[in-house]
Parts: sequence; structure tokens; C-alpha cells
Amino acid sequence: MSSILQKTNYLLLLLLFSTAPTFAQSTTVHVNLNMKHKVGDISAFDRKKFVVLHSSLTESDWTGEEDKMEYVLNDLDVYLGRDNGSMGWYMNQATEHPSKPGYVDPNYAVSQGKYVRETVYGVNNAARHKYEDKVDVLVGGQERPFWPGQETNPCCGGTPWAMGGSDASGDFMGQYFNEFYRNEGEPSTKGLPRPRFMEIINEPLYELIDGHPGSTVKPIDVFNYHNEVADAIRRHNSDIMIGGYTTAFPYFDENNFQRWEDRMKLFMDVSGEKMDFFSIHLYDFNKHHYNNGTAFHGPINFKGSRTEATLDMMEQYSQMKFGTVKPFLISEFGGRDHSIEWKEWTPIRDWQFMKAISPMMMQFMERPNNMLKIIPFIVNKAEWGRTGVPYPWRLMRQAKEGAGETGEEWVFTEMIKLYELWSDVKGTRVDSRSSGLDIMTDTYVDGNKAYVILSNLNYNPESIMLNLFGNTTNSVVSIESKQLRLEGNAPVLETKSLTPGQSLNFTLDTEATAILEYTFASNVTVDEVEEEVKYYADTYLKPIQANTFEKFQINNVVKGNFNSGILRIGIGRGHDKSKLPRILFNGKSLPIVENHRGDDQELRNQFFGMLEIKVPDSLLQTNNEVAINFIDDGGHISTVTMQVFSSTVQIDDPTPSDPLGVEDGLAAAKLIVYPNPSKGEFTVNFSEAMKEGSIHVFNINGSKILTEKVAGTSHTLNLTGRPKGIYFISLDSSNLTLRKKIILN
Repeated sequence: MSSILQKTNYLLLLLLFSTAPTFAQSTTVHVNLNMKHKVGDISAFDRKKFVVLHSSLTESDWTGEEDKMEYVLNDLDVYLGRDNGSMGWYMNQATEHPSKPGYVDPNYAVSQGKYVRETVYGVNNAARHKYEDKVDVLVGGQERPFWPGQETNPCCGGTPWAMGGSDASGDFMGQYFNEFYRNEGEPSTKGLPRPRFMEIINEPLYELIDGHPGSTVKPIDVFNYHNEVADAIRRHNSDIMIGGYTTAFPYFDENNFQRWEDRMKLFMDVSGEKMDFFSIHLYDFNKHHYNNGTAFHGPINFKGSRTEATLDMMEQYSQMKFGTVKPFLISEFGGRDHSIEWKEWTPIRDWQFMKAISPMMMQFMERPNNMLKIIPFIVNKAEWGRTGVPYPWRLMRQAKEGAGETGEEWVFTEMIKLYELWSDVKGTRVDSRSSGLDIMTDTYVDGNKAYVILSNLNYNPESIMLNLFGNTTNSVVSIESKQLRLEGNAPVLETKSLTPGQSLNFTLDTEATAILEYTFASNVTVDEVEEEVKYYADTYLKPIQANTFEKFQINNVVKGNFNSGILRIGIGRGHDKSKLPRILFNGKSLPIVENHRGDDQELRNQFFGMLEIKVPDSLLQTNNEVAINFIDDGGHISTVTMQVFSSTVQIDDPTPSDPLGVEDGLAAAKLIVYPNPSKGEFTVNFSEAMKEGSIHVFNINGSKILTEKVAGTSHTLNLTGRPKGIYFISLDSSNLTLRKKIILN
């Protein structure tokens, strides 16, 4: 059994991969090649779940583009994930039940379904049968024609009629799944395979309420509709997984978390028992966008800690209410820029969309046991959405749309580079970890290959020092790198061949994602195991009161041979409030090395994000008490959860730790520092008067950089002009020794 602490036979210093002379900060990434990383029972990379196109097999957009279809589905190994149009299309053509007004005539479902199965797909699209293994489609309903009272739009001079109610909608949907798809075991000539997933209605609160001022529809009406539709579908089909409510804007912290109470929590309370999964849409908004009619110029992102806080809130409430975490389906995600969306195509618009996809993917990949499927909103040609200009979010464009180009033929947009970046990733997940939360990493081993994935949440380039462990006798034959980044006003997929053993200058560019493919002389041995389990506190969503410890219990933790934890604290509070609490874990204070992933959400009305704090093995118990204390009032602790990692051997970890050690909980409560973080000046208050003492300041490496004499109950510490980052102060006097971490920003 090989040790995870043994280094490979070379060390890659990946520092300056871009030609731009931009200063890059430094992050260390450790990859433990022989340590399988399991979350639940899952350790393999599931491309069907994570590498997905918002498309279906029978779309007319593929007609005439068979070469592109082959390239995308087979060469790039992409899966098809969503069909939001077909069910509504056939509903629009349906005839009304002759004796049951408002319902579809079941004879139509039988006859039209047979025609679609055997003729439209079985015969007319026979050439596409070979791609069936790429189909894992979510079917979605739309407000029109399925919301009660919406008239159908029949072809061929038919008479419009309106759906009679939610039961009628679900009745047709159930018939649709039974009649328009083939049964398991039947050949391709009998139709498409039946879908696995169903979203009852797409973005209903936006379509019926938010986008229609004066609407009398209420969220409770929409959620009751979900229940009644689900019941009606299951009269016909009990196999398909049903979910909702497919929210466009899961802004849980809005109005002091009233948005959570009025929408997602209400949906889970009213409809959660009938749902097999919960579906949401997540979008970054870049450069130019609107919020309540106000224009903003700058990013308002979901990627990073806001996504973590959002998903943890749904997870924890699900665990508390249902006794289990119901899975998620992310049926749309990506990036937006309102100022250039509905205009002519440009490469920069594609970049603004797809730069969000890889980091969000990696966050979803951290929850493989809770994710059914993730689908970036990249459609094919989308001629159905053309207005004065083509639809914005497309995989294909006409050549003439490009500057200096001509021709009517269809070519790929820059979006194809996303799938080219991820084209080869597969295999078993192994342990990889970063010294900074803003550089996300993940690694997969497949035979003699390893795929190291790096994504930069920073607005600056980042230098990466990459250490490979656990592969001492297996030499590297080659390294191929791909980096998707912005160059000028266009995204580029930069590829390079790197020579084994040499030190290389490598920069992970601003908001870029890189995948490094290592080829070894022989198969990589993965002979150790790290198991990750997530635990949830017994309560959530507590208001923050200054200098008051809020307590949470995390119980029934199971430990292995070697353990570590990541305590995860979701917070929503104003930008003028502290984001660094005092945390007592089983009575001991936890030092916070870095507080959250991604940006500070400065353009939002408040911060909603996740603090991630290391917990050493020595503090982990079966039943654990977490006490959290902020120095100021306002906002909420939205969730408290903990990831526990148990491994067969000790794992090397690059994350910096407190050079002064874990401070005593009582001492931590006696030393208050504010503001913290600060831009230079800190006020240090002592609960007991200092007769004579000294404050020592240490940097992150443990080197003493400053000593000042103190007396009384307060002292001003000025670090203006020193490098930004984490520092530690130690107060020493005849009657006290206290320690605290501070952040200079």
C-alpha cells in the first residue's frame, strides 16, 4: 500500500501560462493521485450528468448539420439534456375531448403518439438512432398552453380551446409520456426512449407573476398546480421523476430572507412531498444588467460562495423537513449581459455566457450524489426564438454573422470551445485541494491518464504551483494543457504540449478554466480511499445578534482512520457588517484562513455566501456543538453544515493553518477586534484591563512583523501599507495571553 505523502518524481511549477505581463498571485494545488474521492457511493465522472447540451435528438436544427451532430455528440462526447418544446407543440395540435371539456381527447394521444414514435422518429429520423446513447432528456412544460385558461394554437384551421385546469394538464402530460415514447426493450423503430425527468412548468413565477404586473396569480396557486399535475401524471405513469418549481431567480436572501419564506420554502412545504427533485436556474450577470428597473455596470455573480449558500439552504431544509436531501436538477445555468444579448452576435457575448459554466459545473460536481443533471442554456440554432435578430444563446450561427465573414451556411459559435475543453475528461475522482478557495480544482484518473481541472474565480490571473503525490514509480510521458480564456474581445481555447520534468511558467488567466491531461508510462494505481459525508445542523436561518453566540448541533458524525472537516456557514447580511465571526467548535475557537469563494457581491444589496472553515481531526466528535458569534447586529446565519473527510491514510493539505495554533474558546471571547477585515486600522478591545502587555503581529508564515506595548482596555493597531492578507495577533501580559486572526484588505 503506497503512501499518499510520497511525491511524484517531478514537481510542476505552473506560473505564467499567458503572454500577458499581468501580475499573478500564487496558489498551491495538491493532487493525491492514488486517493479515490468518494461522495456517497459516487467516485466516477458521469458525462451524461455533467457534459450536456440543451437540445434533443429530434430537433429540426440538426437537419443538414449531420457533420456537426457527429462532432458534438461522438467526437466531443456530449449528451442531450432538455426538450422544452415538443410536449407543448403536440398539445397545441390536440383535439378536445368530445364529452369532457377542457381535456385532451385520448384518441388523439394514442394516434398522434403512434405516428410520432414510428414515423417521425422511427422512419424519418432513422439516421439518428445511432445517437440514442447520448439521450438523457428532461421534458418541460410551459405556461402556454398548459396553465389553465391558455388557449391552444392548433394547425390546419382547427378550433382553439383552453385547458380546463391542472388535472387536465397533468392528464395529457401523463398520456404524452406513455404514448409518444417507446417502452423499455423495444427497438429504435418503435420510437424514442422515454425521458427520465419532467419539470411541470418552466419559470412559472416569472411567467405568471413577476413578468406580469397586476397579475392575480399567487405562488401558492402555482404550487398547488404542481401537486395536482403530479397526481394526474402518476395516474398514467409512475416511473418518470417529477420536479419543480424551476425558479428563474432563487434570490433567497432578498427582503431579509422573506423571499425564501414566500417562495422556495413555501414550495417545499406545499409540494415537496410530491416532488422527486427540485429544479432551479442559476445565472451570473456580467457588466450590464437590470435589477428592479435599475441599471448596473459590473458583475453580480452566482458562481462562488453564493451558489454554495443557495444549494446548502435547499439541502439543509430538505434534510430537516423530509429526513433526506432530495436531489437537484439544474435545468439552466450560464452567464448573461443584457446590454449585448438581443443584438448581433459577437464573440465577447459568448464569453460572457460560457465563462460562468465551468466554475459552476465544478461546484455541481462537488455534489454528485445530489445532482441528477445539469444543463447549461446552450441551444442549437434556435430559429424558433428569432426576433429582429437571432436568439442569443446558440451553439451555431450563420457565417455572415461574424465580422468580415459571408455566407448563409451554419458554423459553430464560440460556445463549441466549452465542449472542446471538457471533451476528454473521464475516470475516477481522486483527491485534489487548493490553498485558496478562489482557485477551484478537481482531478480524475482513467488508466494511465490524469485530468487536473483548475478554475479561477478571481478577476486577476493566478499562478499555480501544482504538486502531484502518490505516483512515485510511474513516469510522466506527456502533458497536454487546454485553457479557455479571454484574449482581447474573444474567447480562445489555448492548447499546449508540456514537457515532463521541466519547470513551466503557467498562469491560470482571469476567470479562466484549464484542464491538464497527464499521460503516464503505465496505469495510475489508485489504492487509497477518501470518503466524504455531509452533515446538517439541527436548525437553520437564525438572526444575528451582536456578541451573542448562536448554537447549532451537528450530530451522529462517523469518523474513520484519518479525518478532517470543513465547517460551512451560510450568511446573509449587509456589506457594512462583519463576515468573520468567532466560531467555537466543541468549545475551541476555529481560525478562519479564507472566508468565501469568489467576489464580495458588492453590487448586490447585501452579501449572501458561504464561509468554509477547516476543522481538525482532534476536534471532531460524534456529536458536535457549533457556536457562532458576530460583533455586530443584522442579517442571518442561513445554514450550518459540515463535510467530513475520512481517509485510509493521512492526506497532505496545502491550506495554510494558524501558526499560533487553535486558540482557547474562552480567551477568544475576551479579545474583540474590529473592523475585521480592515483596510489598515484595527481597534483591539480587551475584556480585562492590561496593566502592562504587548501585542505581537505575525504574518501567515508565522514570522513576527510587529510588536507594540499596550495598556488599559483598548489599543489601535495600524497595518496600513503592509501587504493584504491574513495576520495573527498575540496579546501577552502578566495576567493574559490571547490570540486572534485579522485580515487586511
